[in-house]
Amino acid sequence: MEWVATGRSWVDREMCRWFELCGTHHMLFRSGWTWQKGADDIPPRLPDFTPFWESGDEDPDSWSHEEKVLREIPDYVFEHAPYVHLFSGEEFWPSDLGEHLAHISPRLNYTLIEGMEDDQNLTNLRELNAIEEGSHGRFVYLQSDDNVEEHPTWLTSNHNIPSAPGPRFGTDPDVAWPGGDNSENAGLRQDQQNVLLDHTHDFETQDVRSALPSDLTPSANGRCGGNSGFTCEGSNFGQCCSIHGWCGKTDLYCDTYCDPLHGSCNDLLHPPPAWPKPDLRKRGHEARAPQPPRHSFGKSNAPAVLVVVDKGNGTVDAFWFFFYSFNQGQKVLNIRFGNHVGDWEHTLVRFHHGKPHSVFFSEHDFGAAYAWHAVEKYLPNPDGSDTMLGTFSNATIAPVAMRPVLYSAFGSHAMYPTPGLHPYILPWGLLHDQTDRGPLWDPALNVKSFVYDPRNRTVRASTLNPRAPTGWFDYAGHWGDKYYPLSDPRQYRLAGQYHYVNGPTGPKFKRLGREEICQGRGVCRVRHWLGGDRAKRVRPVEQGGEDGGLPGGNSTDDAP
Repeated sequence: MEWVATGRSWVDREMCRWFELCGTHHMLFRSGWTWQKGADDIPPRLPDFTPFWESGDEDPDSWSHEEKVLREIPDYVFEHAPYVHLFSGEEFWPSDLGEHLAHISPRLNYTLIEGMEDDQNLTNLRELNAIEEGSHGRFVYLQSDDNVEEHPTWLTSNHNIPSAPGPRFGTDPDVAWPGGDNSENAGLRQDQQNVLLDHTHDFETQDVRSALPSDLTPSANGRCGGNSGFTCEGSNFGQCCSIHGWCGKTDLYCDTYCDPLHGSCNDLLHPPPAWPKPDLRKRGHEARAPQPPRHSFGKSNAPAVLVVVDKGNGTVDAFWFFFYSFNQGQKVLNIRFGNHVGDWEHTLVRFHHGKPHSVFFSEHDFGAAYAWHAVEKYLPNPDGSDTMLGTFSNATIAPVAMRPVLYSAFGSHAMYPTPGLHPYILPWGLLHDQTDRGPLWDPALNVKSFVYDPRNRTVRASTLNPRAPTGWFDYAGHWGDKYYPLSDPRQYRLAGQYHYVNGPTGPKFKRLGREEICQGRGVCRVRHWLGGDRAKRVRPVEQGGEDGGLPGGNSTDDAP
C-alpha cells in the first residue's frame, strides 16, 4: 500500500513486505504518519444547519403589537406537547429539512430543472411553484442526488437519534446514545461523527442494536432500564426488562410493557405458543414490581415543526409535524411496497378554551382520533431522574400527567397511540405496522413553531423563532422522488402497488383548516378508548388517479 511505503520505520515496511503485517507503526505511533493524502480519508465534520432556520426575510423589529400577538404560541400548547417513542430497531430517523434540501435537485416530473440543482433552501423553495404555469408546483419533485439503494448517510439520519438526557436530567453524561448529544449546542463529538460516517447500513438487515444505549452491564440484582446502567440480557433474573425497571421472564416483562432498550422483548410477529399462564400473584417480587416506567429520552438534532391554527370560538389546533428523509414500506408476501423519499407524519392536539380535548394520530388509512382522556400520558419524575411516570402503569398520576405519548411505527413512521402490532390490509396480502417503547423523543426540546391562518392560507413564524423562513412551507410540490418507472431496475409493481412511490406533499397540504379533528373527509369518529384487534383495510389506488400514489394517504392532501 502506498501509505505504508511512506512509513519512517524500516521494520514496519519489511514486516508488511514479507509477512503482510502492514501499518502497525502507523497505528501505534502518530509520528509514523508521513503520507500527505491521509487527511483526505478523514470524514468531514457534519455541517450545522441551524443558519438555514434563521434565514427568514422578515424584520421582527418592525412588527406591531397586534402582529406579535398573532404570532404568539399559547403556553398550554407546550404544556401538552407530545412525547414520541421511536421504534427501537428504526433504520431511518428524524431528519432536518435543511439537510434534506442539501441532497436534492428539483425536477418537473422526471426532467431536471436546469440551473436550480444546488440552489434550494428553506427560504426560496416556494419559487418552484411557478416552474410550470397552471400547475402551481404540483408536479415538482425533490429528487435525491444519490441512489437511495446505496443507503447514503443523510437518508438514514442516524446522527439525529434523540440523545440521552444530560446531567440536568440526573443521568451520567458519559452514557450516551450513539449519535446522540448531551450538550445544549446539539453538536457531535468528532469521534462520534467518524463512527457514524464510516458505518454502512443495509436497508433490510441493519443491526437494530446500533440504536441502543452503550456500556450496559447485565443486571446482578434484577434492576434494569432508566439510568441504572443495567440490561437484562445475560442476567439470571430474566432476559426481558419491563418499563417498571425490573428483569423477568413472563409476559408482564416481555410484551406490551417491555423496554426493548434494556433487554429482549417478545417477537410480536411470531409469538410463542399460548400456554396456560401462571398466577402472577404467586411469583414473589415479580408481581410487586415498582410501577414507574424508566426511559432515556431527549433532544434530536432534527427539529420538529409546530403549526398552531386558531379556528375561532375557542378552538385551537396544535399540529406537530415530524419529517424523515426516507420511508421504508412494509412487506406483503415478503415483498416490500411503499418506499419513498421524504416522509411527513403528524399528530394534532385540539384545544377547547385552553383545555386539551382530543388527539389525532396519522395512522395508516387516514389516521384516527381519540378523546384526550383515552390516550396515554407521561409525567416527568419529580425526583429529577429520567424515570417517566405513565398513566398506563400508574393510575394515580392520571389527573396531573399532561403530555400525550405517541408511538412511531418501524419504517413507515405512522403514528399510533399504543405499542404493539397494528395490522392493515392491502389487496392480496396482510401488513403490520409495529411500534414499541424505543428511544423517547421530546419534540419540545427542539422545535420550529409557526402560526397559520386558514382563511387566507398564510403562515407566520412565531415569536419564539421570529427569523425562521416560511418559503419551504408554501412549496406545493413533493418532498421526494417521483415514483420510478418500471424500466428502472429499482422498481416493480404488484396488484397496482409500487415498490417505490411518490414522495409526499408538505404540512400546508394536510388540511390544516379542517373543521373536524380527523384528516380524512366523511364521518369523523373520536374514540373514547384504546385497543381493538380489527385490521384496517387500506383503500387501493383509485381508478384514474396518479400512479405512484401513497397507499391510503395522498388523497387527503389539499389541492395547491
